[in-house]
Amino acid sequence: MFPVLPKIGIGGKQLFYGISLFSDTSFRFTFYSKTVKNFLTIILTSICIRALFVGFLGYVNRSKAHNAHHFYFIRQNKKPTMTEINRTEWDPLKSSSDIPEELVSAAKKRQIKNILKSYVGLYDPFSELIQNAMDAVDLRRSQGERNYKPKVSIQVNLKENTFTITDNGIGFNRIEFTSFLSPDISFKEEDKGTRGNKGVGATFLAYGYNTLKISTKTPGFETNCIISNGRNWVEDTTSTVTRPMVKTVTETIGRIEEIDRGSAFTIVFGGEKTRPKNLGYFAATTANQWQYLLLIKTPLGIIDFKSEENPILFDLEVIDSSKTVTELNNQESKYIFPHEVISSHVDLKVINGIQQKLIQEGKDPSSIPSMHTNLNGVFEFFSYENLVIYFEDKLTDDEQEQLIDYEVTAYGYFCYSTKIWDQFSDGVANLRKGVRILRGGLQLSNNRMAQGELITIPLTQNIGYQNQAHIIVHFENAHPDLGRKGFQPELESLAGKLSVLIVNRLKVWRRLLKNDSGAAPQIVNEGLIFDWIMEQVAYEKEQPLEITNPNFFLPLKEISITSNPRVEQDVIVLFNQLIAGGVIRGLRLMSTSQYKQYDGIFRYFFKMPAVNHQYEKIANPLGLEKVTHSEDYTSKPYVLEYKYNIDGLIQEFENGEKDENSVDLAIAWEMGTKWKTSYNIISLLNIDNLHHRSFHGQTHIFCDENTGQVRFHAIILSELLKYLNDVDSVQEFQKNEYGE
Repeated sequence: MFPVLPKIGIGGKQLFYGISLFSDTSFRFTFYSKTVKNFLTIILTSICIRALFVGFLGYVNRSKAHNAHHFYFIRQNKKPTMTEINRTEWDPLKSSSDIPEELVSAAKKRQIKNILKSYVGLYDPFSELIQNAMDAVDLRRSQGERNYKPKVSIQVNLKENTFTITDNGIGFNRIEFTSFLSPDISFKEEDKGTRGNKGVGATFLAYGYNTLKISTKTPGFETNCIISNGRNWVEDTTSTVTRPMVKTVTETIGRIEEIDRGSAFTIVFGGEKTRPKNLGYFAATTANQWQYLLLIKTPLGIIDFKSEENPILFDLEVIDSSKTVTELNNQESKYIFPHEVISSHVDLKVINGIQQKLIQEGKDPSSIPSMHTNLNGVFEFFSYENLVIYFEDKLTDDEQEQLIDYEVTAYGYFCYSTKIWDQFSDGVANLRKGVRILRGGLQLSNNRMAQGELITIPLTQNIGYQNQAHIIVHFENAHPDLGRKGFQPELESLAGKLSVLIVNRLKVWRRLLKNDSGAAPQIVNEGLIFDWIMEQVAYEKEQPLEITNPNFFLPLKEISITSNPRVEQDVIVLFNQLIAGGVIRGLRLMSTSQYKQYDGIFRYFFKMPAVNHQYEKIANPLGLEKVTHSEDYTSKPYVLEYKYNIDGLIQEFENGEKDENSVDLAIAWEMGTKWKTSYNIISLLNIDNLHHRSFHGQTHIFCDENTGQVRFHAIILSELLKYLNDVDSVQEFQKNEYGE
């Protein structure tokens, strides 16, 4: 059973015989002997020790006892030196070369299994794929590449149970690609605002599921590969599953062939201990439904309280089980805040502005206008300066320092009933019963992405309010713990304290909200608008209208309408003539509709050459003072309203027939006078204000009288025509009427 070797001396050196015992618990015993006789004695002694040790481990964990110990026999040709036995320093992060491969493999498996245990959420695989894609496009954008447009494309295939994402980001070079799946390997730099840098996300994707496909393309390197049976290997306890290898393949995935640089990943779902096993779990079968899921529950929804000038756009394609395809294109990657999809609400900064004005006028500050009552909710955004000012007496010095160190910002929404969340999920997003992607609780976020699931707001009084408030606390560079588990305890404690303070601030205005009668809330206005817009986007793609004749409107050079408008329909006709004739060049109309609440959909539009949009007093007086676009641009869809007189639109806002937050552009013949009670107006026909004009043809900007926040844009046709006829002659009126 054991080799019997003669005692041999060579060059004065004695051969030694040795035996070592190893275990998965990293105990090691080694014995040496100069003689075979003594060596055999040691073997017998070792067997006894092994038996005792196996018995002990069986007491600790009988399920692993059979696999716990291994014998390794060593025939060494020299006696270990005292330096080797009693080293004074060594690198614990380097594996010793004499440690058997089996031990190293077992240690790696335990490390990977611990990583997988840190991922417990249904949305974790989507989040990891999306966060890596977003970081990749951000990194490429940061390099200042001219004309670069960051883009992410997602495909959800319910028929094949796969999720695929393609980004046109930085991609991988050869060295990065061969090592990025290994635990603790990350090529992202800390403190650079990346969404992840712990080096565990890619490992989770490779070993948390049984099929991961990857394609990448960079200058000088391009490859496609697959890693299979990752999860099966991790969960294997019988040593029958071979450690998975990354294998190159010829098949590309996603849209990798359509981009000049970037990466694509596909996860095939299914298998034991994977979550979710089936993408059908969410009962989301259309692109609209998946958009809600991904924007609210994953890093696709960027939490940014400031608008990006060059936002990350995404395409989303969903293939259902019957192979029916729905898609959305060029959507902005922005988190969906509750007030954006729930109608009838007010920003508390608006209320505070109203109160200050009432105080200045010597009036009762509690006399809030009726238009701001009977609401579904109130909301407010908080900069870290706001948080310090509002809650200074409630926060410790250390907590105030953390606010500044981590540039903490926050958002709070407080609704009159928890049924609001049910109505949104069931009536707007139309998700599986019980799936509540938007609900009450505290959402922690870091580096512009939601992190983990909602946690309970730690109220000690009126605890029912914790389910009526949706609070977001955002940190910069907080670096949450392994996987997607959570934040440092002191930051989680700070976020909890802030959430309580924000709820207490919002609940003061409970009197502005509806009484909870038990009836289903009416929140679906925005949902219907969204669906209407999406339907029109699809129709626009299928049935485009093109006018290719470059001589259109020539040679007469005059408009077809012969008299001033008298009704709203005349306004619509005149406005369309001005667009078709190239007088107004900053808009593209998608639809005028019989939709019961709003009149049409449009896009902001810029087409090269830039001179067509550049202001010139005589030839192009409706142009921009400074053209910032260097190539063609088309915005996402927006809602517009036609009116003969703006007074009619303001009256509809006040009556609640239309929501001011839903309207971006108003087209009217006359300005009217009702604006003087609620708005300040920036006239863009005053040439001193040209720098405020954001699109060709815009004439006025309506701003909140108290906060100065832009409420909507307008084109007032009667004033536009006078301006076109003689720019100088209208300057005095514009300055006197609307202010300098």
